[in-house]
Amino acid sequence: MLDRLIERLKSAAVSDHSQPPADLAIVSLLTEYVQHLKANHSARPMFEDDNVILFEDDHISIWFCRFQPKVKVPPHNHMMTAMIGVYDGIEENALYDANDQGNLTPRQIKHVHAGEVLRIAPDEIHGVTCVSDHPSEAIHVYLGPLTRVDRNLYDVEHGTVLSFTDENYKTLSKTLN
Repeated sequence: MLDRLIERLKSAAVSDHSQPPADLAIVSLLTEYVQHLKANHSARPMFEDDNVILFEDDHISIWFCRFQPKVKVPPHNHMMTAMIGVYDGIEENALYDANDQGNLTPRQIKHVHAGEVLRIAPDEIHGVTCVSDHPSEAIHVYLGPLTRVDRNLYDVEHGTVLSFTDENYKTLSKTLN
């Protein structure tokens, strides 16, 4: 079932994704998939790692992402449209506005429950926290080659902007009480 989804997402991504219909097609595919997995636990894919690249080319990146309870992922950007389809748990997405110096102001909190999809615009900055009592699991789709794009992490505590690296990501991720 996951292989079929990946092929369908790849096909949708090669259409002109600067237009809403490609985004809507991907949101629709993801919604159908995560609603099915929410209701059918035995159909869920199993992964050992919390982040797995399922596919990436010049048009699309497809990831499996698992967030552990009470772990706060630092604010970051994607530099491309992102769609997050949650099929287990709850992701809290904090959306931010940045000024010219990179200082962030919280703008909105969006909870994405199992069976729901969140679309994030290319210029948006968000941080993620798993707020369920068990890990959240989701398929994340990015309209571009995520691993080949320069991105930023935001250190809210110190008001600094850092390059998105695995080291910086781990350093800024926090476990909440």
